[in-house]
This record gives sequence, structure tokens and C-alpha cells, in this order.
Amino acid sequence: MRFSTIVALVATAGLVAATPSPAAGSSLVARAGDGSVELAKRSGCGSTGPLGTGHFKWWIVVSCTPGAEMTCQATDASGCVPGDTKHIGSMEVDDPNDTVNIAKASNTNTLPFTCPSGGQVRCEANFNDNDDGPGYSLRGKPSS
Repeated sequence: MRFSTIVALVATAGLVAATPSPAAGSSLVARAGDGSVELAKRSGCGSTGPLGTGHFKWWIVVSCTPGAEMTCQATDASGCVPGDTKHIGSMEVDDPNDTVNIAKASNTNTLPFTCPSGGQVRCEANFNDNDDGPGYSLRGKPSS
């Protein structure tokens, strides 16, 4: 009886240890550009998504260490593979407190930036079609 209890505890601990935790700097909530929708879904690799339909613009707030080199990325729905750029009109990174633009690029899925002194950014994807969101997730991660 005791042996089976110990085995059950060890197996449970192994499952907990094997469960991936969110990546540092990632957000738990994605928001539609007009603020009407908030998603708290987690896809893989520290991403938030998959995103919903009906909106061209989706964004997350990412915490970061001031001065750190980071990347804002639109991934596929799984959250792990960079998304198809043919659906992404632009990616933007700005300061969520004053919307000062930090970085912007068209037709890309990955946007590098340096974390500002406030320690937070808004990572935004602007899609070409308002129904592209379900095929994508968003994440902020350290540059590699």
C-alpha cells in the first residue's frame, strides 16, 4: 500500500515538472485592436492564442528587462512556429503607457526590439484579413 502511494506521488511530481510554464515576458491575455475582445488562451511555447476572428489587429502586453534585446512574434496557432507572413500586414511594438512606437515592420512575423525603460511593451500584429486570427498566436521572447 505504501509503495503504491509513493509511486503515485512520484508520477504526479513528474507530470507537474514536465508541464511547460509560460515563457518569461509572455502575456496571458490577447486583446483585439478595438479592445472589445480579450482572450486568455495559452498555446504552446509561451504564446497567447490562437486569436479570434473579426479583428484585423491583435496585441499582448509583454514584461521585459529594460535594455534587453527581445522579439515580438506572430506564431502559427500552435504558438511555436513563426506564422505565415502572407497574412501579416505589419508587426508593431510600442510602449503601452504612451503608445510611442519602438519598432515596426511590414510583412514579417518576427520583430526585434530593445526593451524600454518602463519594462513593458505592447506587441501587436496587424493582419491582412479580419478572419486570420485563429491561425495565429502572439508571444514576446528574448532574442536568440
